[in-house]
Amino acid sequence: MRALALAGSLSLLCIAVPVPARAQTSPDGADLVRLMHDRYVGKWYKTLTFTQATVRRTAADTMVHETWYESAKLPGRLRIDVGAPDGDPIILFARDSTFVRRGSSKVVGRAGRNPLLILGFDIYTQPIERTVSVLREEGFDLSKMNEGMWEGRKVFIVGAAPGDTTSPQFWVDADRLLFVRMLSPVAAGRPGTEDVRFEKYQPAGGGWLATYVTASRDGKLIQSETYTDIRVDTPIPDSRVDPTQLDKP
Repeated sequence: MRALALAGSLSLLCIAVPVPARAQTSPDGADLVRLMHDRYVGKWYKTLTFTQATVRRTAADTMVHETWYESAKLPGRLRIDVGAPDGDPIILFARDSTFVRRGSSKVVGRAGRNPLLILGFDIYTQPIERTVSVLREEGFDLSKMNEGMWEGRKVFIVGAAPGDTTSPQFWVDADRLLFVRMLSPVAAGRPGTEDVRFEKYQPAGGGWLATYVTASRDGKLIQSETYTDIRVDTPIPDSRVDPTQLDKP
């Protein structure tokens, strides 16, 4: 029965996403990326700001409460100010890298993307080929896709075979085509799986925003985020999301 249901759902995906060069093969994660992009292209917001109530677990296994102020300029740029606007530290994802400024110290940058920025936002606002390329570089096997149920809704699961909950994978609501879950190894050489969930989606401009996000590690809550004061398509100066400007007053 599961095989029949999966075949039916994926056949609908194949109809929605023309793939002439691959007509004799099953649709895969790259086809799903195309479908997600095409559903919202030209409608999804290009800028986003919100206030985030953050509860995170410390190395001492205590929970601390913080307020983060976030600004996104899509695709590809997200700034997090901890504690206050222009707070300390400031974290910026841009140019496929992560930049951090702490106090008066020099800005520190390192190669590394935020896969949640890609899956939850960039996928709707940047070229399909770019998204497919970076998702593969982030370790998702786009050739693997199956179907499941999540919170009573049908989802597509990309990156893993049925029953595999340890390989890097992302889950997409089959109806609204919104990212809802990511499972990934904690870190190279370290045991454990991280489970990130996007929940409580609300309409935002011509797109959507998950207003509650959680990250757990092997079933233990590591961080929760609640978003308020949400604004979309309001001007954000390029300088605010430019890593070369972070060390300027």
